[in-house]
Amino acid sequence: MSDYRFTMPYPPSVNGYWKPLINRIILSKRGREYRLNALESLRKQGLQGELIEGNVVVSITLNPPSKRRYDVDNYCKGILDALTHANFWLDDEQVHKLIISKGGKVKGGNVDVTVAVLD
Repeated sequence: MSDYRFTMPYPPSVNGYWKPLINRIILSKRGREYRLNALESLRKQGLQGELIEGNVVVSITLNPPSKRRYDVDNYCKGILDALTHANFWLDDEQVHKLIISKGGKVKGGNVDVTVAVLD
């Protein structure tokens, strides 16, 4: 079993990640900006293109930029999609267990991610 531990930028809420457009739902400007920032962060950490093939357990600690109240479940989509887009793994359907925790306030916000490969 392999483990990866890394930090990613703080994502937008799922409420701001998608945008309706003429009978479709598309990635919003905030969603596209987050994806670019996340890809750059993963590239700098040497994690872009890992192409993990096995099932994984993902643990996420959200370190928000403010003390504002938030729902943890609204922030996972952008993180998991960014990892897929960066070819860190083949697809986020490989996630068999997802653990989400609230961390402490951090200037600018960030996300601590641990990925354990099961297979």
